[in-house]
This record gives sequence, structure tokens and C-alpha cells, in this order.
Amino acid sequence: MIYFAHMRPGGNSLIELDPTVALPTALPDRIYATLKHRILTGSILPSARIIEKELCTEMHVSRTPLREALNRLALEGLVQIVPYRGYVVAPLTVQGFRELCEVRRILEAETAALAAERATDADIAHLASLAELRYRREDRRTYGKYLRANSAFHQALVRSSGNTRLEGIVMLALDQHQRPLYLGLGVGVDGAASTGEHRDIVDAIRERKPQRAREVMIQHLRRAEDRIASALQAAGY
Repeated sequence: MIYFAHMRPGGNSLIELDPTVALPTALPDRIYATLKHRILTGSILPSARIIEKELCTEMHVSRTPLREALNRLALEGLVQIVPYRGYVVAPLTVQGFRELCEVRRILEAETAALAAERATDADIAHLASLAELRYRREDRRTYGKYLRANSAFHQALVRSSGNTRLEGIVMLALDQHQRPLYLGLGVGVDGAASTGEHRDIVDAIRERKPQRAREVMIQHLRRAEDRIASALQAAGY
């Protein structure tokens, strides 16, 4: 289950939580950012047990700020609290992924429609600059760049809607949507096709056609959903 609690508008994105870029200064926030990034990128695998003692030793922290961070992650649905076992990373399932995709379709279809009504010329130019997703199947290193570029596009899109509360919810859903991708289950993605879909969304926004933007976004998300859900099922999730 997904919970949208403890969100700071624009502050929950995987892009902004990347510990290789910057970390929050407050200790609980720093622990939260580090663990969330590890969970979302598959460094800590789905269903893995979280050993508090080991993390405390590694991060040089006490259990109090660690548990504060873990409880925040539990509220977001990324960690589960299991009686007598402590904390485990939330599992990945096809059903759970489908539910998450349904959330994204509801949210991002309306986000695209709002952008068609509210985006400034500068917003649209920025979106157009982010639409291209470069990925070469023969070069696995380009896959991470593809995922970060895709997040950047969707984040810019929701920001152009002018609704900061919506931004926090959309980015949380997008980040969780990428968990199977960072496990390598989306490696067969067609970068050219995804780029074309992004450009169609930008065109609808530029032409100030909310319904068209809504429809194109739904089609874009459905295509990705079917491909990734099939990969999850084939991998035994």
C-alpha cells in the first residue's frame, strides 16, 4: 500500500535524494534520504530484512534517528514493520505495481491537463529540452541516465502545473514506480519511442489542449505499465 505522508513539495524526488549529489544536513533526514535512495534503486532488495545494528554501525548513528527514518519510510509504503522481526523492505508484486500505475494515470493525466492550461512559455521550452531520452541497449551504462532523465521530465511537467502539493504526490508515486526499473526489469525499453511520447505530451501542452494532453499521458503510462508488469511476472514477483 502507498501512503502520501510526511511529504515536502518537491523534496521527495529520487533525483533530489541522490546521496551522490547532496544530503540533508539534519541527521534523521540524512538517514532517511540515504535509505530511501538505496531502496528505490535496488541497493537494498525488495523483502530484505533491515538489520538495525548493522546500519547503526555503518552510518555511525544511534537507533533513535534510524528508527525515525525507518518509520517515515514505513508511512510511505517502502518499509514494513513486522512483529518480532523489525523492519523489512516492502516487496514488489505485479498487483502492487499495477495499483501504483493506476495512481500515476489518475494523477499525471490531470497534471498534464493542468500544464496545458497553466504552463508558461519558459516551462514549455524547458519540457521540450528534457523530452529526449537517450538509451542504447548495447550500453547498459546509459540505462541509469535514461531513468534520471525520465524523472526529470515528469518532475518538470508537474512543476509546470503550478500545484506544489500535487508535485510531492506525483514524484513520490514516480519514484516508487521506478523500483523495478532500477532492478533491471525495464532494460528492454525503447528510448526512441519514449522520446516520441514525451514530445507528443509537450506538443499538446504547447497547443493548449488539456484533453489531448490528458489522453496522450494515459497512453504513455499504459504502454510502460504493460511492459514492466510483464517483466515483473517473468522475474517471479
